[in-house]
Formats: sequence, C-alpha cells, structure tokens
Amino acid sequence: MSASLIFTDAAQLLLAGQIVNMAVAVELELLNETLRLWRGQGGVTTNDGREWEGLGAFGDISGLNFGYEAATDFVTMTLSGLNNELAQAARDQESQMRGRTASVYVLLSDSDWRPVDMPYLCQMAIIDRAALKYSDDTYILELTAEPLFASKHLPTLNLVTDADQQARHPGDKIFKRVGFTHTIFWSQ
Repeated sequence: MSASLIFTDAAQLLLAGQIVNMAVAVELELLNETLRLWRGQGGVTTNDGREWEGLGAFGDISGLNFGYEAATDFVTMTLSGLNNELAQAARDQESQMRGRTASVYVLLSDSDWRPVDMPYLCQMAIIDRAALKYSDDTYILELTAEPLFASKHLPTLNLVTDADQQARHPGDKIFKRVGFTHTIFWSQ
C-alpha cells in the first residue's frame, strides 16, 4: 500500500525553493456591504473569487493577535490609510457596525503577487465598538471586537434559566420546564 502527501500550492512553491508572499487582510461584514481590505497596493482577486482593496503604501492593519490568547481576548484593529470611498462607507455605517463580523485572513501569493491557495481564515470576531477618525490627512477606522468563540457573553452553566434563555433566544423551549436555577456539579 502506498501513501501520498498532498501539499497546498503555497507549500509546493516553498518546496521548489520559490518565494511565497504573505499579506494580512480584513473582511468587515457591514449592514449594507462587505468591505475587504488587504495590506498592499491595488486590488487583488483571491482564488475564491473575492475582491480585496489595498490600503496602499500608507495603509496599515494593526492590533491583530494570533494563537491561543487571540481566541479569548478582545482585539483592537486599526485600519489606517482608508481612501475617501472606504472612509465614506465606514462613516455611513459606523453606528451600525456593532454586532457585525470582522474576519482576519492571510493571503498568500507567488513572487509576482499572483494569489496561491485560498485565503486562510485566522480569526473571526464580533465588532463591539467602531470609531472613524481623521488625522494627518489619513482616515483611520478603529474597531474593538470580541473573538467569535470567546464565551464571555454567555452565562455560566449553573445560571441558565428559561427566562434567561427567552431573553437571548425568544421562542426557544429547551429550558421550558426548568423553574429554578440548578447548580451543576461535574464529576472529578
């Protein structure tokens, strides 16, 4: 029986001794549109057909953390270098960004900056606060977001009641017969 390994396009390029470029990108799912911004020049279309607009030479995406700590800590993303069109879109929806999804991706490309592989999702977060600022002739969008899988906003198991569940998910009947708070003791 023979086994074979399948490498991604980026891994194959690296194994062949070629250069693979990496860029960070952010996708903001706003109420009226989805903004896709990457840290680079011009527009790029990734292998999944999504189009990303570059923040340019003066643009930056900062405040991103990766690893196990990023899964639970609030993150502040600063997107600077927004052009007038992007700044207007952010300004129009600034008050409606709370509760929307912000996703951080890594985009890989070959030495000619042609995309290889699909965008790699590194982090998804729910926007808590958004502020658009103008400083030194540059628009800056600051977002504070909680990682999607952080459970800080959920009640602990021993505090779940039907009233609490109805407040969070009206019509859900999972705790309908629970009339009082139960304490749950897990075996050790």
